[in-house]
Amino acid sequence: MKKLLYFLIILPLFLSCSVSKDVQSSRAEVRRDKKIAEQAVVKKAVESKRYIIKLDRMYFMHGGIVDLYPRSNYIIIDGNKAVISAAYFGRQYDIRPIAGVSMYGRPTEYELTDNISKGVYEVHSVIKNESNSFDLYLTIGKGGKCTVSFNNMVLDYATYKGYLVPIKEKVAMPLQDNGVI
Repeated sequence: MKKLLYFLIILPLFLSCSVSKDVQSSRAEVRRDKKIAEQAVVKKAVESKRYIIKLDRMYFMHGGIVDLYPRSNYIIIDGNKAVISAAYFGRQYDIRPIAGVSMYGRPTEYELTDNISKGVYEVHSVIKNESNSFDLYLTIGKGGKCTVSFNNMVLDYATYKGYLVPIKEKVAMPLQDNGVI
């Protein structure tokens, strides 16, 4: 009788363990598929030059960290347009104090390198407008994490960390005819 009781207790235990392994493997597959889809979205955005980089942190050249608000600290690359809006705390080589960078311009150079061994994209771009020019260096991970640095004649070197957000494709809406005569 004891053997039968042990058997009835152990049998459901073994069955439940085998079911949990199946569920665990399906969760791993879902995570892997989600990661692959995310990497494909990042790759498409970087190659088509249509993305926003939201900046979370700023690292000073001589050690120091500042947490930033991603809503107001960003870099937009949209084809032949570029926008830089970022806080800046550091040494500057100008008479007037500089507390931030706000620039609308065009990327005149855009070099994209896919570093497969490290699993990152490296982008070097020169953003120019009528009065300023910035050298922009991006290192974008396959998952969307970014390291950004830009320099100028009047700013010291500063590094930012953030994440990439792809810009969605524009959908052309056909004009509706309202029956106006």
